[in-house]
Amino acid sequence: MITKTTTAMLALAALGLSAGCKETLDSNTIRTQGISATIEATAVSESSTSVKATLKAGGDESNTYIVLSGGDRISAAADGKEVDMLAEESGVYVAQFQTGAEDTEFSVQLDREDDDDAPGNSGTLPAPFEIEALPTEPISRTEDLTITWEPSGTGDDMEIEVRGDCIFSKTIDVGGDPGTYTLKAGTLEETSSQEPETCDVEVTISRTRGGKTDPILDSESSFQLSQVRQDTFASAP
Repeated sequence: MITKTTTAMLALAALGLSAGCKETLDSNTIRTQGISATIEATAVSESSTSVKATLKAGGDESNTYIVLSGGDRISAAADGKEVDMLAEESGVYVAQFQTGAEDTEFSVQLDREDDDDAPGNSGTLPAPFEIEALPTEPISRTEDLTITWEPSGTGDDMEIEVRGDCIFSKTIDVGGDPGTYTLKAGTLEETSSQEPETCDVEVTISRTRGGKTDPILDSESSFQLSQVRQDTFASAP
């Protein structure tokens, strides 16, 4: 016998499956204008950059990923080297380059077998930087912590992300490129106020600038190029 409770539980389960399922679509069923390309070039050193292109139908927040099929292909180029981007998962394509120098130009080209190509995706990397070593001794969350990186003053966007098992993750938009940022006392919130813990906190700093995408693609397409560096410290109550 199906009760109201059973019906409600089935509805919730269906909703959960709908929200979590990743849908895919063959590229030969969609026009180039309907493809949203989210492209990221991420340099972790002056000799290593990964390029990732996520292709979707229905905008950048859609859950429908486009799988290239037939003669459709996507490639990336930098420093005179062009490589085919390989599928990391459905609708997500990646390539690796052994460069990460300032102003290196990266381009991504989508070639279509039976529709318009989209070759006009490009941008340049911001300058590399390094994080000044964080303290090796645990730092209380009741104290200020100053984070410093250099060189600075580029004018590119800077963002700091902090993550740890004993704190709530936090992303901070630094704005310009001042070369220093202070996490004020109390900024890091404990996940448990009754049993505060000490844990390693990972600090990720990103220096990012925007590139351009081919106008034939969906208007929600984007190209971001970043230098990303990480360090850790112990966060104590």
